[in-house]
Amino acid sequence: MSTPCSGIGVVISFFRRYSLQTITFITSHPKKAKELSWHLNHPIEYLELDLPEIQSLDPHAIVHAKALAAYEHAKSPVLVEDFSLSLEALGGLPGPLIKWFLAELGPVGICRLLDAYSTRKATAKTCFALCIKGTVHIFDGDMEGRVATSPRGKAGYGTDGIFIPAGWEKTWAEMNKEEQNKTSLRRIGLKKLERYLADTADSL
Repeated sequence: MSTPCSGIGVVISFFRRYSLQTITFITSHPKKAKELSWHLNHPIEYLELDLPEIQSLDPHAIVHAKALAAYEHAKSPVLVEDFSLSLEALGGLPGPLIKWFLAELGPVGICRLLDAYSTRKATAKTCFALCIKGTVHIFDGDMEGRVATSPRGKAGYGTDGIFIPAGWEKTWAEMNKEEQNKTSLRRIGLKKLERYLADTADSL
């Protein structure tokens, strides 16, 4: 995760209904592909790709650059994603740099960062970027919540054990599938993406 340049391409035949032959989903984490398949209720196939990732605090800039790089490689429609966790006590950091914070500190270390502050409020954000014919379209999923005092739960990965969505007492890692679906950032972003594809199917 300290040098997240390699990725896995995933061909999503699910999107054929929207007049696209395939969309290739790029992710540095195989579990993301599995989770995407679960949200789409459709199996996903894998192929390998290597992509650079710019260093920025702007998640849209990151996914925009990744989508263009992926499109240049694939020469076909591509989908990329980037996750951010912004902590109010740290002025919005680490944001999209969360993967490096996790690599250096781990989930326990991120929890400890907030022990000296009066607030543990956080905003989780996932950004999907779809690039078709060289044009990038971005779809966000956002959720307010807080960081737990220590990691909890065994499901999921990354920040799933430390983020508690607003209105809940469980971390994502403590939730069952139904609860995860209700609080899923990816579900929010993918619904926007699906709506876009449905609305523009005739022009794609």
